[in-house]
Amino acid sequence: MTTLSLPLVHGWQDPDVWSTGTVAPGKQFECWRAFVVDAHMRWDIRPIRCDRFPAYMRQGRFDGYRVTHLTARHGGIVGRRGPQEIALDDEAFFNLIYIAEGSISLTMGGQDIVLTPGQFTLWDTTRAMRFVTGENLRQITFAVPQMALRRLLPRVDDHVGQPIDAAADVSRLFVNHLLTLDATFGELPQAAAGHVLRATLELLAATLSAKNSPEPRDGSQLLLRQAMNYVEQHLGEPTLDTRAVARAYDISERHLHRLFEKADTTPAAWIRRQRLERCRNDLHGSPRASITEIAYRWGFRDSGTFSKIFRKAFGLTPREERAGLVEKPGLKE
Repeated sequence: MTTLSLPLVHGWQDPDVWSTGTVAPGKQFECWRAFVVDAHMRWDIRPIRCDRFPAYMRQGRFDGYRVTHLTARHGGIVGRRGPQEIALDDEAFFNLIYIAEGSISLTMGGQDIVLTPGQFTLWDTTRAMRFVTGENLRQITFAVPQMALRRLLPRVDDHVGQPIDAAADVSRLFVNHLLTLDATFGELPQAAAGHVLRATLELLAATLSAKNSPEPRDGSQLLLRQAMNYVEQHLGEPTLDTRAVARAYDISERHLHRLFEKADTTPAAWIRRQRLERCRNDLHGSPRASITEIAYRWGFRDSGTFSKIFRKAFGLTPREERAGLVEKPGLKE
């Protein structure tokens, strides 16, 4: 028997549903950020300074499925989701992210994806991801329990992170259906909601199979992804290095270096990059933890070496980063 997780949202035609316009100036961005975390799993979203943050949002949930519509006029909003955030969730989803207006940049598995209006992609919530919003973003997300989609599409992992243009054929049919579902989900009777969502899932599986059949991947590409995931899962271990990763997959270090050449980096640089990003996040997200504690948490052996590496990468010391003295550029390789 289908059970209702949360009440279906009514009155979705009103753009003021959960609008930041009802929030006092100076608190609007925090309201939007809290909604994103509640609607899209745990995220570490970098704070910004603004009095007004025009945006509206709405979400319907039913039997594990979620349909979310959000906007954000400001560009440059940065969010990261890594092992620390992933560990806090007790559910696993595949999220289809469709861009109706504006744009968004996504980083998954070391690859950068830019989605513009009329494009969508699939994201696995158990994998790390980073996003940067463009201006005037309007995004619709269809979240489905992983097991439900895997039953219909056993090789669904091959489609994660593959951008799709909803220009014609099955992709266009699916997006038209998604937009209609988004507009009317709050009006669906409970008795019909489950049937409609399962039909949407079947149409999604057909779309991915027909329109985004990926080229066969050789074993090296799969092994590279596995090695990157292994690094993310063991960052807190001081002994994690190139040798440890190679040993975990019973390959030579030279072979591991050749794998990481496909991502234009080296195993050591990848490990260092991931550790520095986690430390940078915690400098803002864990204000009670000392800089030394954060360094040790992510596998650095001493705070002095950590501070030198951090400054070389970001142009600021960890203490200056925490104080937020300057708007910083991205990580330097």
